[in-house]
Amino acid sequence: MKKLLAVLLSVVMTMCLTVPAFAAPAPEAGSLGIIGGADGPTAIITSGPISPEDFKWDGYLDPADWVNQLDQRAQAYRDELKKSLGGVPGQIGVMVNGEYVQFPDAVPEIKDGCAMVPIRALADVLGGQVAYGEEEKEQLVKAADKTYLSFSVGNPQVIVEYPSGSGELVSLSCAPYIKNDRAYVPVRFMGEILGYEVGWDADYQTAILLDRDALAAEIDKDFTILNKVQAARSLTVENGKTLREDLKASATVTAFDTLNGNKTYQADLTGKTLLNSQAASGSYSLTLSDNIIDLLLKQMELDGEDTKIVRNALEGLEDIQLIMTQEGKLWFHAAALDVIGEEENLWYGTDMGAEFGKLLLSATGDTTVGTVLAAMAGTGSVEEWSAMEQAVQMMAALYGDDKFTTSGGTSTLTLGLKDLVDLFADYGLDLDDVKDAFKKYSITMKVDSKGGVSVKCVVETNAQSGVPAVKLTADCTQSGGKADLTMSLHIANIGELTLTMSSTQQTGAEKPMSEPPKGANVVDNSAELLNP
Repeated sequence: MKKLLAVLLSVVMTMCLTVPAFAAPAPEAGSLGIIGGADGPTAIITSGPISPEDFKWDGYLDPADWVNQLDQRAQAYRDELKKSLGGVPGQIGVMVNGEYVQFPDAVPEIKDGCAMVPIRALADVLGGQVAYGEEEKEQLVKAADKTYLSFSVGNPQVIVEYPSGSGELVSLSCAPYIKNDRAYVPVRFMGEILGYEVGWDADYQTAILLDRDALAAEIDKDFTILNKVQAARSLTVENGKTLREDLKASATVTAFDTLNGNKTYQADLTGKTLLNSQAASGSYSLTLSDNIIDLLLKQMELDGEDTKIVRNALEGLEDIQLIMTQEGKLWFHAAALDVIGEEENLWYGTDMGAEFGKLLLSATGDTTVGTVLAAMAGTGSVEEWSAMEQAVQMMAALYGDDKFTTSGGTSTLTLGLKDLVDLFADYGLDLDDVKDAFKKYSITMKVDSKGGVSVKCVVETNAQSGVPAVKLTADCTQSGGKADLTMSLHIANIGELTLTMSSTQQTGAEKPMSEPPKGANVVDNSAELLNP
């Protein structure tokens, strides 16, 4: 059942076109819980590579010894992962844009609380050059962007000259030194002064340096066709103009009932979004059919005044407003919140961070596969980088340029069941035992020379033990600021879902809201919102 669902989910990933679901970061190796009593542990819960089957005991087991075993296995897992990524177990590592730096003759070390690295090896990777200065024990570094750094051994101050001609004297937390004829400098300073984000993973003893723009550019080399689609996804917005997108969607669910008659439930969504480089705001209306509201109230088993409050809240979904700024500030309002909070004009506000804001507001054509994936990268975890690399590899296996065939200006990608089985096998999931369940599996994507795209898919399964037959059809087109989607999901003897969605774009002078209106009651966290 789980494998069958995994295959069906791959269809959803394809229909998303440019932003599929990605694997979550791997759980921390060796995390555990113990349920026990006077005679020692009676059950364990583990995550990561450690299985409860690895730990069996006869009688009482000293919990300290048991935890030591877990620690050893967790460290073995980290060592293996570090080695697979190019690092050296037991050695301080430096990772730049997901790749470990190789130190052939002198290795990084921790001194006085600082991660120190041989300057020449790191400068080579960062695109710089190292030379001796005129003064004794002076090291000069010329960076790729023509920034000059002048270090003196034993001196915690560095002279920095920028390409603009300006300069400054910067103090270091740890002074450079010479060891085995190699000059060592703090890795954090070197990375940050050259424009990298720098973090530290204590579990893996690794400094992580990230240049998002360079990482995005490297990823995008394999996605020129898909990025053509993304570039054409939204109209180009001139300076001072705003992009307006109008959305209309409808979902119908039919529940089959041969005895009492089928029941049909309807939900409709309309909305208008205004977007420029500083902010985005939208007003939306979600209308639920009366029988949906009645069904929800019945499931909640409410009565009296509570029933009236919840009904009013559900009907209040017809008035929803959303604001997002480039700085990552987010505000949300719905008439339903006024009902729940027993106040008027309630707005929920939170800070999602500048990177999140920039990502959402780049929907005017600047977003690429690389920028989306690079925005997910972090500087605090080697395991997150491992998951990130798997996401990039899976994207390439699905949408990379080499998966398309181009003829007459149209690039075509086809994905059949064998392609999917092979793809999942690369990630350790054997689908041989479920592939016979499929009657049809076909996904076709066509991209024209201007980035217009059409996607058609048909997936049909046979009934299996405990799993009903399923048929999914979908048709999506996107071109010139207009997108349409039609989808049908039929589950034998259970029901059918049909979904239609269309959006159109145009440019104009109307500005988006950048903050809640005057007089709004702003709630700054979800706890206050849920418990007013």
